[in-house]
Parts: sequence; C-alpha cells; structure tokens
Amino acid sequence: MNLPKSKFASIVQFLIILFLGILIGYLFAMHSRLFSGFSGAGLSEVMHVIDGDTAEIKIGDKVESVRFLGINTPEVANPYKKEECYGPEASRRTKELIKAGESVYLIPDTFGPDRDKYGRLLRYIFLSSGLFVNAELIREGYAFNYIYDPFEFMQQFDYYEKEARTKKLGLWSSACDYNQNK
Repeated sequence: MNLPKSKFASIVQFLIILFLGILIGYLFAMHSRLFSGFSGAGLSEVMHVIDGDTAEIKIGDKVESVRFLGINTPEVANPYKKEECYGPEASRRTKELIKAGESVYLIPDTFGPDRDKYGRLLRYIFLSSGLFVNAELIREGYAFNYIYDPFEFMQQFDYYEKEARTKKLGLWSSACDYNQNK
C-alpha cells in the first residue's frame, strides 16, 4: 500500500497527537490520584498521633484517621490489645517526628487500596522538610515492614528492616524477641 507522502505525514502526525493526548490524560489522572489527599498548598495538618503508625490528620475541613502505609509498629496498651514490646517507644518516636499542628504531605500508594478494612486512609507521610516518616520508622527500628498487599516502597522498606535487624536497632534489640519470630 503506497500512500502519498502528504497523506502518510498526516497519518503519522495524527497518531503522534493521539499518543500525546493519551499520555497527557494518563499523567493528569495520575497527578490527580497522587495529590487527591492534599488540601490547600498540598499540606495537611496533624491533629494528633494515635500510636506508632496511625494519626488523626485534617485534610481540608475533615479530620481523617490515617494509617501509615507499609509499616506496622508494636501495639501500645489500649482496650482492644495488650501492650507489645517496643510499642510505647515506637509511639513516642512517631510523636517526636510528627507533632500536632505540624503540616505533612499525604501520598497514596499507586498499587494499593485507598483505605484499610477499618476505613482509615492509607498514606505515606512526608514532612515538609522531605523526611519520609514511614521509611524513617523502619530504618530506626521502630516499625516492621508490613506487607499485606504489594506496595510501592516494599523493597526499600524490606532493605531498611534488614539493616535495622542486623544492627539490632529498636525493636530488633535483645529486649524484644521479634528476631525469633521473623
């Protein structure tokens, strides 16, 4: 099939424009999903930290319970669960990293669900300084890499957990028996 050069050029130009349109639409959709949890200039206000991996955060006019994606910290004593080794320390460290009234960025995972089975938002937490709170808690030995579904930072978190375990940091110290269980 021989097409005149001008007809061929028009078809190629149309396909390029079509491809760019689809690409721009995809990027806009991804941008909208990534930044859907942001309010105002992209920052949300911490109301209070509940425990090592959960906080109440004001997004726009609504306060949401936010579960930190990809991590799990030992439990603190509450009416439903008993205190676990290193739970109070993990909770204290999270409260040191993010304080009530502070602004944070909330980033959803592109692979996983938006909420957990309890209705909490699932988010990665970044401070305005750029510190990645979820990763920092694992890196310092205050949290486990929590793999319930595949997620974006799974390999990075696994690496940080192995490093913390090797260095016997935090919950990996001899004070807890988590090394026996993992």
